[in-house]
Amino acid sequence: MGKRSYYDVLGVKRDASADDIKKSFRKLAQKYHPDAGGDEQKFKEVSEAYETLSNPDKRKEYDQLLMFGGIPGADFGGSGGRDRGYTTYTTNVDGDWSDIFSGMKGGDGSFGGFDFSSIFGGGMGGARAQRQQKGSDLTMTIEVSADEAFTGATRQVTFTIPSTGQEQTLTVKIPAGAVDGGKLRYRGRGEEGANGGARGDLVITTHVAEHPLFKRDGADVRMDLPLSAWEAALGCTVDVPTPEGKTVRLKVPAGTQDGKTFRFRDLGAPNVKRKGSKGALLVRIKVEVPTRLTQKERDALESLRSADSRDYRKDVERYAR
Repeated sequence: MGKRSYYDVLGVKRDASADDIKKSFRKLAQKYHPDAGGDEQKFKEVSEAYETLSNPDKRKEYDQLLMFGGIPGADFGGSGGRDRGYTTYTTNVDGDWSDIFSGMKGGDGSFGGFDFSSIFGGGMGGARAQRQQKGSDLTMTIEVSADEAFTGATRQVTFTIPSTGQEQTLTVKIPAGAVDGGKLRYRGRGEEGANGGARGDLVITTHVAEHPLFKRDGADVRMDLPLSAWEAALGCTVDVPTPEGKTVRLKVPAGTQDGKTFRFRDLGAPNVKRKGSKGALLVRIKVEVPTRLTQKERDALESLRSADSRDYRKDVERYAR
């Protein structure tokens, strides 16, 4: 800490009023208090500074020593006054915090009668043990079919509270458009809290089974539509199923290539993130080439190949050696 004075530690001027000192200490105590996750060493320092400056007699002696160039307690923990011939004021900072806090509460003179309950909401003796703690969350997984994920469903589940052994039953509403790995949170249905703290939550993960035709991509639904090579070449019209159990007519243009994707807006799954909206149905063409041919088919295809003068591999042949 070097040569900082207690006024520097609290961030106030030498002529600060008792009220200003108290306000500054309150702010710093909230910031550095160990029970609030703060810096314990800095809390000790501001506490030591406040103990001196909040006491009129101690502050008067401290100010007199400052006038003669001394900075009592500047190094904190008592080392600041070593070999200088003046008194230092330190708290029991190396002891149990509960011992220190027990004297802070009732206006008995410790820390200028500062009541830490105004900051931390209660007596500070045994603060850690008495602090309310929210109970931990409980987790479980629900198996959902692909069709249920599209339309929504309900499940009745039973679970046990570990600390009490009590069984509880809950009706779970699976939303339309549920996704694999989605989370449903039921607040206040988890583990019991400590010291009067709130219960934790029950977090349910949905595990959605694969559909034999439709594949989910969030709210979008993808599917492959097989076509014969001649259907792709000549064009055709196909009735395509939708996740809702309806059909939509797709007109495939002549010359459609393998992998071409057609998009149908608002025919996918419900969007759980945007109520009232749906994703798209994405239909990808998958051209199927027959592995066995009749003699008649072979003769026809041979004739077509002989008559076809197109150069399909010109971009490849440029690099052939």
